[in-house]
Parts: sequence; structure tokens; C-alpha cells
Amino acid sequence: MAPSRPRRLDVEASLLRIVIGYRIVGAGWMAILVAITLLGSSPVERPGVVVGALVLVIGWTTAVVIVSFRRPAALRTLVFVIADVIVAVVSLVAPIVAGTGGFSGGYPLAAVFHGVYAAGWLGGWITAAALTAFSVWRVTTGQFSDLTAASATLLSFVFTALATAWAIETMRGREQLRVEAEEALAVEQAERLRAEERAALAARIHDGVLQTLALIQRDHDDGVKVAALARRQERELREVLYGTGGSGDGGFRAAVTRACADIEELAGVPVQTVLVGDRDPDETVAAVALATREAVLNAAKHSGADQVSVYGEADDGGLAVFVRDRGRGFEPDAVAPDRRGIADSICARLESVGGSATIVSAPGAGTEVRLEVGSPS
Repeated sequence: MAPSRPRRLDVEASLLRIVIGYRIVGAGWMAILVAITLLGSSPVERPGVVVGALVLVIGWTTAVVIVSFRRPAALRTLVFVIADVIVAVVSLVAPIVAGTGGFSGGYPLAAVFHGVYAAGWLGGWITAAALTAFSVWRVTTGQFSDLTAASATLLSFVFTALATAWAIETMRGREQLRVEAEEALAVEQAERLRAEERAALAARIHDGVLQTLALIQRDHDDGVKVAALARRQERELREVLYGTGGSGDGGFRAAVTRACADIEELAGVPVQTVLVGDRDPDETVAAVALATREAVLNAAKHSGADQVSVYGEADDGGLAVFVRDRGRGFEPDAVAPDRRGIADSICARLESVGGSATIVSAPGAGTEVRLEVGSPS
């Protein structure tokens, strides 16, 4: 059994939720800072720039969230990463153009998270380098009055990229190992099941075929017995190889197969059995199996045919069995009233479970017994 195709890593859905979740938080963070900036006591030279930057960030965040639900794979394309960096840069540059303090908050870090999610270490380094370059420009414009604030701004993107890339790659690596382990376990279980099936088949062949061959060697002079043994073994092999025999203790297939085998060994007449479908054991199945046994017994004993054919169908809708022989046939209406085999063992038995038995025969034309309960589909 070949290993199954690697499935999509479950961790990707979790990583995407983290990336989108932080983006939403970052946009909300920026909205609060924009409100503080516009409503604060310090005048803003260009308030339209502030509002425009917020509208861009909220609009882009909304677009990314929608795409994450409809086409999440698109978020890992180069176009989306570049667009994300551009929006983040705008949020960094807008305060300078507006002539006010920074109001981007932590939103630009969402671009770093997105870059790492989309392209791993490389994506993280590219986005961090781009945002750091614009942060250097911010420092040179004199936005930061002390070295500590400037250093924190310059290093925040780099260290965020390092930490995020390490965390995401570690999670992906662990998930890949888990998937590979599950696939290896599935392959091992399949191999073990095949080995068990081979062992069971070998045991059944030993218990059936080899013992039957030994009996045939011992009784090779008894043609009738050898034929019966061969027929019984044929049925058992068909059951093992193709599932055409009984299936369970007393189900329709098992009961009818067993009934035909009993008559074949008892009367020494081959019984060809073909059964389609199955049904769990119940009163109806038992009645049909017993009626089938009686019909096969009558054909084997009285028809003079060299074999009897049995065809049966079963499902939850009903049961149907047809017992045919090409023997001498008879006139059903001419059967003596004291011969109760057909009346009691076949017809009455089927009627007791809501079914019917129909006998079609004529002298020299063979006989067909139709046993029906309900209507199998």
C-alpha cells in the first residue's frame, strides 16, 4: 500500500488565524491612536492625511480578511506581500507628512508577520528590511528625540522577523513530522492487516483444502462422496476468495448456502448456488431458508436431474429464491393431498411470514419453485 498523498498541514489554518488576528488588532490599535491624535490638544497640520492613512489601513485589513476566507492561498503570493509592505510604509510615513507624532502603533508589524507566513525566513527578512529602511528615514527626520526610542524603532522589525520566522518554521516543521508519522503509521497498519489476512487465508486453506484433499485420497473409489467433497470445497473457496458464501451466523446467504450444502451431501446431487445481497437473520430468513431446503430436497430426490440450480436475492425490501431443475417434472395439481411436503414445508411456511410460493412444472419440462417475501430491489 503506497503512502497516502500528504494532506494540507493543519497548522497553516492556525498560523493564518494568528496573522489575520494580529492585523485586526493592529488596525484597531491604529484607530485609537488616530482618534487621540485628532482629538488631542496638539494641532495637526494635515488631519486629512491622518484620516486617509486610517481609511487605507482599515480598507486593506478588510480586504485581507475577506481574501483569507475565500482564497487563503492568494495571501502567500508576492503581490499581496508587496502590497502589504506598501500599506505598512504609508502608515509609517503618514505621521511625518501630517506633521504630528506617530499614530501607526503596532500595525506595521502585521506586514512582518505576513511576510514570514507567506515566504518564511526570506519573507521576514525582506519585509523587515523594507520597513527598517523607512524607519531610518523617520529617525533622520528628527522624529525621535532620544537614542533609545530611535534604536527601538530600528530594531523592532528585525527582531520581530527573527522571532516570528523561528516560531512559524518550528510549528511547520513539527506539523510536517506529525503528518509523516501518521502516514508511516497508516502504512504499517495496512501492512500488518495484509499480513493478518494472508495468515488467516493460509489457515483456512490448511483447514479446508488440504483436509479435503486428504479425504479424497482416502475415499477415491467412492465417486459420489468425492464429488460431494469437491463441491463443498468449491463453495468454501468461493466464500474465501470472492465472498460468495455465507456471511455470518444465520444470515440469508449463510442459511441458504448451508441448506443447499446439506442436501447436496445428503442426496449426492450437485447444487449450483448463486446468491445476491444479504440480510440479517430473522424469522423471515429462517422460513425462506427452510423452504429452500425442502424445495432443493424434493428436486434432488424426485426430479431425476443431475444437478439443481438455486438463485437467491436479498435486501431490506424482501427475499426471493428460485430453485430449478431440468428433471422429469410433474403436474402440481395432481399431487396427492396426503403429500404434505410442498403444502406444509414450502407453501405454508412462506405464507406464515407474509410470502408466497409458486411452483411451475410440467411432465418432461423440469420444475421451478419460486419463493418470495416482499420485493427485493
